[in-house]
Amino acid sequence: MEQSDQAESAHSVFRVVQILTLIPCWAILAALINVYNKNGVVPPSGIVCLFVVALLASVWSFCVLITAMRARNTALWMSFFDICFMAALIAGVVLLSNIANSECVFARVASVIYTTDGQKVWQSGGNSGDGIWHNDDNCSLAKAAWGLGITNIILFFITAILAAVVYKQNEEEDNVVEKVYTTRAADPYTRHPRRHRHRHRSPRTGEYIVEERL
Repeated sequence: MEQSDQAESAHSVFRVVQILTLIPCWAILAALINVYNKNGVVPPSGIVCLFVVALLASVWSFCVLITAMRARNTALWMSFFDICFMAALIAGVVLLSNIANSECVFARVASVIYTTDGQKVWQSGGNSGDGIWHNDDNCSLAKAAWGLGITNIILFFITAILAAVVYKQNEEEDNVVEKVYTTRAADPYTRHPRRHRHRHRSPRTGEYIVEERL
């Protein structure tokens, strides 16, 4: 029972960490999507994919944290859905990696033309983001979301393992309880156990104490 409580406590702690890292992840991606919308450009599939997955995963983690293993037979389902979210996060991180590690690098080495008043004009034929990734802040946001996505891949793997451990421990405890009740039901003497009384004198108070043992 103590091991099961420890596994459940660890599971809850990692759920809190998931929520605290998923919220800034999809918030950053929402800011990048807003940048694309302001520039009249369709956001890349990597940003949209990871945004949707991170948002759904944060909702899932919050709901699981509230229920907190109330039903003993739901731990296996938690493990299954954690694996599904982990796979979806891997897909989103892979798609976003093309932007975080490629387009930002290409944007920095793109040719720049300065006008007479000192304004920068990016050379035509640059990156597909129409100058979005020429901004170092946008590149930093993309890399931050990418790193948080990788972090949650690890976290969801850990919570999936912990949920499976809790399910296994609960199953073993149920089997032990079932065996105890089955043994007591099969033995008619367990309902009326013999009791032994033992009377001895307390060395401190001098009073007689009666102990009753099964």
